[in-house]
Amino acid sequence: MLTLCPVRSLAVRGSGPGSPGRVPAVLSAAVLLLSGCASADSSDPPPAAADGAGVDNCGMEVTFESPPERIFAMNPSAIENLIALGVQDRIVGAVGDLERMPEDVRQEAEGLDIVHPGGEDYPSSETILQTEPDFIYSVYPSAFRQDGGVATRGELQDLGVQSYLAPDRCPDRDDEQPLEFDEIWTGLREVAALVGAGERAEEIVAEQQETLDSVRADLPEEVGDLDVFWWDMGTGDGPAAGACCGGPGMILRELGVNNAFEDLPGHWSSTSWEQVVERDPDLVVVADFGGEDIDDKLSFIEGDATLRELRAFREDAVVELPFSQTTPGLQNVTAIETIGAYLSDGGAR
Repeated sequence: MLTLCPVRSLAVRGSGPGSPGRVPAVLSAAVLLLSGCASADSSDPPPAAADGAGVDNCGMEVTFESPPERIFAMNPSAIENLIALGVQDRIVGAVGDLERMPEDVRQEAEGLDIVHPGGEDYPSSETILQTEPDFIYSVYPSAFRQDGGVATRGELQDLGVQSYLAPDRCPDRDDEQPLEFDEIWTGLREVAALVGAGERAEEIVAEQQETLDSVRADLPEEVGDLDVFWWDMGTGDGPAAGACCGGPGMILRELGVNNAFEDLPGHWSSTSWEQVVERDPDLVVVADFGGEDIDDKLSFIEGDATLRELRAFREDAVVELPFSQTTPGLQNVTAIETIGAYLSDGGAR
Protein backbone atom coordinates (compact mmCIF):
# COMPACT_ATOMS: atom_id res chain seq x y z
CA MET A 1 0.00 0.00 0.00
CA LEU A 2 1.18 3.54 -0.69
CA THR A 3 2.29 5.42 2.39
CA LEU A 4 -0.07 8.08 3.62
CA CYS A 5 2.46 10.34 5.36
CA PRO A 6 1.94 13.25 2.90
CA VAL A 7 -1.30 14.08 4.73
CA ARG A 8 0.67 15.70 7.55
CA SER A 9 2.62 18.13 5.41
CA LEU A 10 -0.52 19.04 3.45
CA ALA A 11 -2.51 19.75 6.59
CA VAL A 12 0.26 21.95 7.95
CA ARG A 13 0.25 24.01 4.76
CA GLY A 14 -3.42 24.66 5.35
CA SER A 15 -4.45 24.68 1.71
CA GLY A 16 -6.39 22.58 -0.73
CA PRO A 17 -7.05 22.66 -4.46
CA GLY A 18 -8.94 25.86 -5.21
CA SER A 19 -9.07 26.81 -1.55
CA PRO A 20 -6.03 28.91 -0.54
CA GLY A 21 -5.52 29.32 3.16
CA ARG A 22 -8.11 26.74 4.14
CA VAL A 23 -7.62 23.24 5.53
CA PRO A 24 -10.24 21.04 3.79
CA ALA A 25 -12.37 19.11 6.27
CA VAL A 26 -11.47 15.79 4.67
CA LEU A 27 -7.76 16.48 5.12
CA SER A 28 -8.15 17.59 8.72
CA ALA A 29 -10.02 14.38 9.40
CA ALA A 30 -7.31 12.41 7.68
CA VAL A 31 -4.69 13.82 10.05
CA LEU A 32 -6.55 12.17 12.92
CA LEU A 33 -7.42 8.99 11.08
CA LEU A 34 -4.05 8.37 9.50
CA SER A 35 -1.68 9.61 12.17
CA GLY A 36 0.80 6.86 11.30
CA CYS A 37 2.20 5.69 7.98
CA ALA A 38 0.33 2.57 6.87
CA SER A 39 2.15 -0.09 4.92
CA ALA A 40 1.30 -3.45 3.42
CA ASP A 41 1.87 -6.58 5.48
CA SER A 42 5.24 -7.87 4.26
CA SER A 43 4.01 -11.42 4.73
CA ASP A 44 1.34 -10.98 2.05
CA PRO A 45 2.40 -12.04 -1.46
CA PRO A 46 2.42 -9.08 -3.85
CA PRO A 47 -0.16 -8.98 -6.65
CA ALA A 48 0.86 -9.38 -10.27
CA ALA A 49 3.27 -6.58 -11.12
CA ALA A 50 1.89 -3.52 -12.89
CA ASP A 51 5.44 -2.54 -13.98
CA GLY A 52 4.95 1.08 -13.04
CA ALA A 53 1.58 1.30 -14.80
CA GLY A 54 0.24 4.78 -15.37
CA VAL A 55 -2.66 6.36 -17.26
CA ASP A 56 -3.80 9.88 -18.05
CA ASN A 57 -7.27 9.90 -16.53
CA CYS A 58 -9.39 13.01 -17.13
CA GLY A 59 -6.26 15.12 -17.29
CA MET A 60 -4.71 13.65 -14.13
CA GLU A 61 -1.75 11.29 -14.21
CA VAL A 62 -2.45 8.14 -12.18
CA THR A 63 0.58 5.93 -11.58
CA PHE A 64 1.55 2.98 -9.42
CA GLU A 65 5.01 1.43 -9.02
CA SER A 66 3.19 -1.78 -8.11
CA PRO A 67 -0.54 -2.60 -8.20
CA PRO A 68 -2.68 -1.04 -5.45
CA GLU A 69 -3.48 -3.41 -2.62
CA ARG A 70 -6.24 -1.46 -0.83
CA ILE A 71 -8.98 -0.37 -3.23
CA PHE A 72 -12.14 1.52 -2.32
CA ALA A 73 -15.01 1.17 -4.83
CA MET A 74 -17.36 4.14 -4.80
CA ASN A 75 -20.24 2.70 -6.85
CA PRO A 76 -21.87 -0.63 -7.75
CA SER A 77 -20.44 -0.49 -11.29
CA ALA A 78 -16.95 0.02 -9.86
CA ILE A 79 -17.51 -3.01 -7.62
CA GLU A 80 -18.69 -5.05 -10.59
CA ASN A 81 -15.71 -4.08 -12.72
CA LEU A 82 -13.22 -4.96 -9.99
CA ILE A 83 -14.92 -8.31 -9.42
CA ALA A 84 -14.87 -8.98 -13.17
CA LEU A 85 -11.13 -8.27 -13.14
CA GLY A 86 -10.66 -10.74 -10.29
CA VAL A 87 -9.27 -8.30 -7.71
CA GLN A 88 -12.15 -8.33 -5.23
CA ASP A 89 -9.75 -9.57 -2.55
CA ARG A 90 -8.15 -6.12 -2.64
CA ILE A 91 -11.38 -4.17 -2.08
CA VAL A 92 -11.19 -2.80 1.48
CA GLY A 93 -14.47 -0.90 1.32
CA ALA A 94 -17.30 -0.16 -1.08
CA VAL A 95 -20.48 1.79 -1.64
CA GLY A 96 -23.42 0.04 -3.25
CA ASP A 97 -26.83 -1.55 -2.87
CA LEU A 98 -26.32 -5.31 -3.19
CA GLU A 99 -29.97 -5.79 -4.12
CA ARG A 100 -29.43 -3.86 -7.36
CA MET A 101 -26.54 -6.03 -8.49
CA PRO A 102 -26.81 -9.09 -10.75
CA GLU A 103 -27.00 -12.35 -8.86
CA ASP A 104 -23.49 -13.51 -9.76
CA VAL A 105 -21.99 -10.15 -8.80
CA ARG A 106 -24.03 -10.02 -5.59
CA GLN A 107 -22.71 -13.38 -4.46
CA GLU A 108 -19.14 -12.16 -4.86
CA ALA A 109 -19.91 -8.78 -3.29
CA GLU A 110 -21.58 -10.20 -0.17
CA GLY A 111 -18.17 -10.80 1.37
CA LEU A 112 -17.09 -7.18 0.89
CA ASP A 113 -17.17 -4.43 3.48
CA ILE A 114 -20.09 -2.39 2.11
CA VAL A 115 -19.70 0.72 4.22
CA HIS A 116 -22.69 2.53 2.69
CA PRO A 117 -25.72 1.35 0.67
CA GLY A 118 -25.41 4.21 -1.81
CA GLY A 119 -28.23 6.45 -2.97
CA GLU A 120 -27.99 10.22 -3.16
CA ASP A 121 -25.29 10.54 -0.50
CA TYR A 122 -21.82 9.11 -0.07
CA PRO A 123 -20.36 7.96 3.26
CA SER A 124 -18.33 10.49 5.18
CA SER A 125 -14.74 11.14 4.20
CA GLU A 126 -13.70 9.81 7.59
CA THR A 127 -15.47 6.51 6.96
CA ILE A 128 -13.70 6.05 3.63
CA LEU A 129 -10.26 7.09 4.83
CA GLN A 130 -10.48 4.76 7.83
CA THR A 131 -10.17 1.88 5.35
CA GLU A 132 -6.70 3.26 4.45
CA PRO A 133 -7.18 3.03 0.67
CA ASP A 134 -4.34 3.54 -1.75
CA PHE A 135 -6.75 3.66 -4.71
CA ILE A 136 -10.30 5.04 -4.95
CA TYR A 137 -12.29 4.09 -8.04
CA SER A 138 -15.54 5.77 -9.10
CA VAL A 139 -17.66 5.72 -12.22
CA TYR A 140 -19.42 8.97 -11.20
CA PRO A 141 -17.77 12.39 -10.80
CA SER A 142 -19.96 13.15 -7.78
CA ALA A 143 -17.64 10.98 -5.67
CA PHE A 144 -14.86 13.54 -6.09
CA ARG A 145 -16.80 16.73 -5.52
CA GLN A 146 -15.64 19.00 -2.74
CA ASP A 147 -19.18 19.15 -1.37
CA GLY A 148 -20.88 15.79 -0.93
CA GLY A 149 -18.07 13.58 -2.19
CA VAL A 150 -15.10 11.98 -0.46
CA ALA A 151 -12.69 14.76 -1.55
CA THR A 152 -11.38 16.26 -4.75
CA ARG A 153 -8.97 14.09 -6.69
CA GLY A 154 -6.23 16.64 -6.10
CA GLU A 155 -6.74 16.45 -2.34
CA LEU A 156 -6.61 12.67 -2.45
CA GLN A 157 -3.45 12.70 -4.52
CA ASP A 158 -1.80 15.00 -1.98
CA LEU A 159 -2.72 12.40 0.65
CA GLY A 160 -0.94 9.70 -1.33
CA VAL A 161 -4.23 8.18 -2.49
CA GLN A 162 -4.60 7.69 -6.23
CA SER A 163 -8.02 7.83 -7.84
CA TYR A 164 -9.70 6.94 -11.11
CA LEU A 165 -12.88 8.26 -12.75
CA ALA A 166 -14.64 6.51 -15.63
CA PRO A 167 -13.50 8.38 -18.78
CA ASP A 168 -17.04 8.83 -20.10
CA ARG A 169 -17.71 11.05 -17.06
CA CYS A 170 -14.64 13.28 -17.21
CA PRO A 171 -15.63 16.85 -16.24
CA ASP A 172 -14.40 18.31 -19.52
CA ARG A 173 -16.19 15.77 -21.72
CA ASP A 174 -18.93 17.24 -23.91
CA ASP A 175 -22.31 16.09 -22.54
CA GLU A 176 -23.64 16.06 -26.10
CA GLN A 177 -20.98 13.63 -27.29
CA PRO A 178 -22.72 10.24 -27.69
CA LEU A 179 -21.33 7.50 -25.46
CA GLU A 180 -19.64 4.60 -27.22
CA PHE A 181 -18.77 1.13 -25.96
CA ASP A 182 -15.11 1.85 -26.62
CA GLU A 183 -15.19 4.39 -23.77
CA ILE A 184 -16.51 1.79 -21.34
CA TRP A 185 -13.91 -0.71 -22.48
CA THR A 186 -11.16 1.90 -22.32
CA GLY A 187 -12.06 2.56 -18.69
CA LEU A 188 -11.96 -1.16 -17.91
CA ARG A 189 -8.61 -1.58 -19.64
CA GLU A 190 -7.07 1.37 -17.84
CA VAL A 191 -8.21 0.22 -14.41
CA ALA A 192 -6.97 -3.26 -15.31
CA ALA A 193 -3.57 -1.86 -16.21
CA LEU A 194 -3.37 -0.09 -12.86
CA VAL A 195 -4.36 -3.15 -10.82
CA GLY A 196 -2.32 -5.62 -12.86
CA ALA A 197 -5.19 -7.46 -14.59
CA GLY A 198 -4.66 -6.51 -18.22
CA GLU A 199 -5.11 -10.01 -19.65
CA ARG A 200 -8.45 -10.43 -17.90
CA ALA A 201 -9.68 -7.09 -19.27
CA GLU A 202 -8.88 -8.19 -22.81
CA GLU A 203 -10.83 -11.41 -22.25
CA ILE A 204 -13.86 -9.44 -21.02
CA VAL A 205 -13.76 -7.02 -23.96
CA ALA A 206 -13.45 -9.89 -26.45
CA GLU A 207 -16.41 -11.69 -24.84
CA GLN A 208 -18.54 -8.57 -24.94
CA GLN A 209 -17.63 -7.80 -28.55
CA GLU A 210 -18.52 -11.35 -29.53
CA THR A 211 -21.89 -11.03 -27.81
CA LEU A 212 -22.66 -7.72 -29.54
CA ASP A 213 -21.75 -9.20 -32.92
CA SER A 214 -23.97 -12.21 -32.27
CA VAL A 215 -26.96 -10.11 -31.23
CA ARG A 216 -26.66 -7.85 -34.27
CA ALA A 217 -26.37 -10.83 -36.60
CA ASP A 218 -29.73 -12.16 -35.37
CA LEU A 219 -31.65 -8.90 -35.70
CA PRO A 220 -34.15 -8.60 -38.55
CA GLU A 221 -33.46 -5.82 -41.05
CA GLU A 222 -36.68 -3.99 -40.26
CA VAL A 223 -35.53 -3.02 -36.74
CA GLY A 224 -34.10 0.10 -38.37
CA ASP A 225 -37.67 1.33 -38.83
CA LEU A 226 -38.60 0.99 -35.15
CA ASP A 227 -38.96 3.98 -32.82
CA VAL A 228 -38.16 3.19 -29.18
CA PHE A 229 -39.07 5.23 -26.10
CA TRP A 230 -36.69 4.60 -23.20
CA TRP A 231 -38.62 5.28 -19.99
CA ASP A 232 -36.25 5.86 -17.11
CA MET A 233 -38.41 7.28 -14.32
CA GLY A 234 -41.33 9.63 -13.68
CA THR A 235 -45.09 9.21 -13.92
CA GLY A 236 -47.59 12.00 -13.27
CA ASP A 237 -45.15 14.86 -13.73
CA GLY A 238 -43.88 13.43 -16.99
CA PRO A 239 -41.23 10.83 -17.76
CA ALA A 240 -37.46 11.06 -17.98
CA ALA A 241 -36.47 9.61 -21.33
CA GLY A 242 -33.24 8.05 -22.50
CA ALA A 243 -31.71 10.89 -24.51
CA CYS A 244 -28.98 11.19 -27.10
CA CYS A 245 -25.78 10.64 -25.30
CA GLY A 246 -25.77 8.22 -22.37
CA GLY A 247 -26.19 4.51 -21.75
CA PRO A 248 -29.74 4.23 -23.15
CA GLY A 249 -28.84 6.09 -26.34
CA MET A 250 -25.77 3.91 -26.82
CA ILE A 251 -27.74 0.70 -26.31
CA LEU A 252 -30.38 1.70 -28.84
CA ARG A 253 -27.75 2.74 -31.40
CA GLU A 254 -25.99 -0.62 -31.00
CA LEU A 255 -29.29 -2.34 -31.80
CA GLY A 256 -29.84 -0.20 -34.87
CA VAL A 257 -33.25 1.09 -33.74
CA ASN A 258 -34.35 4.72 -33.56
CA ASN A 259 -34.30 6.49 -30.21
CA ALA A 260 -37.59 8.39 -30.08
CA PHE A 261 -35.89 11.10 -27.99
CA GLU A 262 -32.52 11.23 -29.72
CA ASP A 263 -33.03 14.97 -30.12
CA LEU A 264 -32.85 15.58 -26.36
CA PRO A 265 -29.44 16.40 -24.83
CA GLY A 266 -27.58 14.53 -22.11
CA HIS A 267 -27.87 10.99 -20.81
CA TRP A 268 -31.48 11.29 -19.69
CA SER A 269 -33.84 14.19 -20.16
CA SER A 270 -37.24 15.24 -18.86
CA THR A 271 -40.06 15.27 -21.36
CA SER A 272 -43.86 15.09 -21.33
CA TRP A 273 -46.42 12.39 -21.92
CA GLU A 274 -47.83 14.57 -24.70
CA GLN A 275 -44.49 14.19 -26.48
CA VAL A 276 -44.56 10.42 -25.96
CA VAL A 277 -48.03 10.24 -27.48
CA GLU A 278 -46.99 12.46 -30.38
CA ARG A 279 -43.95 10.30 -31.15
CA ASP A 280 -46.03 7.10 -30.86
CA PRO A 281 -43.17 4.62 -30.23
CA ASP A 282 -43.19 1.06 -31.52
CA LEU A 283 -41.47 -0.21 -28.38
CA VAL A 284 -41.03 1.02 -24.80
CA VAL A 285 -38.00 0.04 -22.71
CA VAL A 286 -38.68 0.57 -19.00
CA ALA A 287 -36.01 0.81 -16.31
CA ASP A 288 -36.89 -1.06 -13.13
CA PHE A 289 -35.55 0.67 -10.02
CA GLY A 290 -36.63 -2.19 -7.78
CA GLY A 291 -39.33 -2.51 -5.16
CA GLU A 292 -42.72 -1.52 -6.56
CA ASP A 293 -41.27 0.65 -9.32
CA ILE A 294 -42.41 -1.36 -12.34
CA ASP A 295 -45.85 -2.03 -10.86
CA ASP A 296 -46.30 1.67 -10.12
CA LYS A 297 -45.26 2.67 -13.63
CA LEU A 298 -47.50 0.17 -15.40
CA SER A 299 -50.42 0.97 -13.07
CA PHE A 300 -50.02 4.63 -13.98
CA ILE A 301 -50.26 3.76 -17.68
CA GLU A 302 -53.26 1.55 -17.13
CA GLY A 303 -55.00 4.35 -15.22
CA ASP A 304 -54.58 6.88 -18.03
CA ALA A 305 -57.18 6.56 -20.79
CA THR A 306 -54.88 8.05 -23.41
CA LEU A 307 -51.61 6.34 -22.54
CA ARG A 308 -53.05 2.86 -22.22
CA GLU A 309 -54.28 3.14 -25.81
CA LEU A 310 -50.84 4.13 -27.06
CA ARG A 311 -49.84 1.48 -29.58
CA ALA A 312 -46.81 0.15 -27.71
CA PHE A 313 -48.70 -0.22 -24.43
CA ARG A 314 -51.84 -1.58 -26.08
CA GLU A 315 -49.81 -4.27 -27.86
CA ASP A 316 -47.64 -4.94 -24.79
CA ALA A 317 -44.52 -3.98 -26.70
CA VAL A 318 -42.66 -3.32 -23.46
CA VAL A 319 -39.23 -4.57 -22.35
CA GLU A 320 -38.29 -4.25 -18.68
CA LEU A 321 -34.66 -3.87 -17.64
CA PRO A 322 -33.13 -3.65 -14.15
CA PHE A 323 -31.74 -0.17 -13.53
CA SER A 324 -28.22 -1.59 -13.18
CA GLN A 325 -28.27 -2.48 -16.89
CA THR A 326 -29.25 1.02 -17.97
CA THR A 327 -26.30 3.03 -16.63
CA PRO A 328 -22.97 2.93 -18.52
CA GLY A 329 -21.06 -0.24 -17.70
CA LEU A 330 -20.46 -3.89 -18.46
CA GLN A 331 -24.11 -4.77 -17.94
CA ASN A 332 -25.14 -2.76 -20.99
CA VAL A 333 -24.30 -5.80 -23.10
CA THR A 334 -26.85 -7.83 -21.13
CA ALA A 335 -29.46 -5.13 -21.82
CA ILE A 336 -28.66 -5.38 -25.52
CA GLU A 337 -29.06 -9.16 -25.37
CA THR A 338 -32.48 -8.80 -23.71
CA ILE A 339 -33.85 -6.22 -26.13
CA GLY A 340 -32.22 -8.01 -29.06
CA ALA A 341 -33.89 -11.30 -28.14
CA TYR A 342 -37.26 -9.55 -27.98
CA LEU A 343 -36.75 -7.98 -31.42
CA SER A 344 -35.44 -11.20 -32.94
CA ASP A 345 -38.54 -13.03 -31.72
CA GLY A 346 -40.76 -10.64 -33.66
CA GLY A 347 -41.53 -8.11 -30.94
CA ALA A 348 -42.68 -4.56 -31.79
CA ARG A 349 -43.55 -5.41 -35.39
